[in-house]
Amino acid sequence: MEKYSCKNCGANDFERIDGQLVCKYCDTVYIPDVAQSKPKESTISLGSDVQVLFEKIKRDPNNAAMYANLILDIDPNNMLALSYLQ
Repeated sequence: MEKYSCKNCGANDFERIDGQLVCKYCDTVYIPDVAQSKPKESTISLGSDVQVLFEKIKRDPNNAAMYANLILDIDPNNMLALSYLQ
């Protein structure tokens, strides 16, 4: 069972009755929030952003330095992006 704390008495000992949590000390009833009880997983992939910026460098070479700087904001050690600044 997830760790909850009663907002009235501070206890963290609950019974689950009919889908609700009931504090064993003060009988306060809670409906557990499913969104809070389980952490959401997320992933961030910046590789596709970098690829899009390299495509823009190819299509718009006059602004290559601007796109290269944006790539370096995402990946400061990107040697290919650094080569466009020299």
